[in-house]
Amino acid sequence: MYNFSVRYHDGRLSIAHDATLTLMPDHWLIHYRDPSGELTSVRWALQGISTDENFSNLFIFRYGEFPQQTIECKEDSLPQILRKRYPEKVFFRRRITDIFKLNNTTIVGVALAVLMLMGLGYWFGLPWLAGAAASRFPVSTEVQLGDTMYENMIRAYDVDQGLTAVTNDFAKAIDFKTHYPIRITVVKDKEANAFALPGGRIVVFDGILRKMHTKEELAALLAHEVSHVHYRHSLRNIFRSLGGYLFLSLLLNDINGVVTVLADNSNMLANLTYSRELETEADSKGMAIFKANRLDLKGFVDLFTVLKSARGEVESLKLLSTHPLTADRLRAAEEMVKGQGQVREDERLERKWEAIENELK
Repeated sequence: MYNFSVRYHDGRLSIAHDATLTLMPDHWLIHYRDPSGELTSVRWALQGISTDENFSNLFIFRYGEFPQQTIECKEDSLPQILRKRYPEKVFFRRRITDIFKLNNTTIVGVALAVLMLMGLGYWFGLPWLAGAAASRFPVSTEVQLGDTMYENMIRAYDVDQGLTAVTNDFAKAIDFKTHYPIRITVVKDKEANAFALPGGRIVVFDGILRKMHTKEELAALLAHEVSHVHYRHSLRNIFRSLGGYLFLSLLLNDINGVVTVLADNSNMLANLTYSRELETEADSKGMAIFKANRLDLKGFVDLFTVLKSARGEVESLKLLSTHPLTADRLRAAEEMVKGQGQVREDERLERKWEAIENELK
């Protein structure tokens, strides 16, 4: 039986465990003690093990799908024993070291080519990779992340508890067609602003509520923000903005590292800009919510009009820095109103809107 001292990462936590690796005929066994002190065993099937190539005497092995488990071993005898123990499986390919056999000119050329490819990958491949990683982010972790970001950034605001309560009550009367838990906080600020955090947190400034005249305007604002949550726009934007940091964390299979990077940069949300494509997607989803609830789509036109009057010319207007309001979006909303069928007067929603108006007084 062959035993080696290794460092084991379970792929979920950022901490590493001192462990013992035992080489069995068709699998590896890893024994370690978890943070509670309980002895734990992990089984790696031989065919699922891959090796990281590097120039040092640190041998790194990975196992499973993302986030992968890893073990690190420094014992020099390991490669020889692996070849002897598993002659049918190749763990180490030393082709990467052949570069040192080339002449200096070739080495410089290869190095420049590698740097160029890395640069192209960073500028063009990294945004796509960050977006793809965000789309695969577990919903439960996203909700937890949003809560952490909320706690970090809400300290900078004065929360209006009364308006928060009645606005959440208002939102509960609307079926937003999403599986995310929608939680709204109203803060005291004169600016006509609102923004969405990952996982269902929405922050509304009371300045925008004081400029509204109908329940449909508020419903339109919330439907739009919920759509950003539903399509994970905030998370995707943050991943792209922090792509370099997140790429390193993902490369190291450090989910906790990803969460930490995002949480530490929670205040950057106010400076992120959604693309026109994401804004259009959120508008479309928001209007679909209106149709499903048979609410008057004129609420979107009225909301955009309120924002236009609050911020000036439509082409330069922004709802926060994250919601560029263009003439195209206004025209699209007006066209949707023309094509809308029968709407219903929601008396229950009207009463909840009146409660908000009373609170504003």
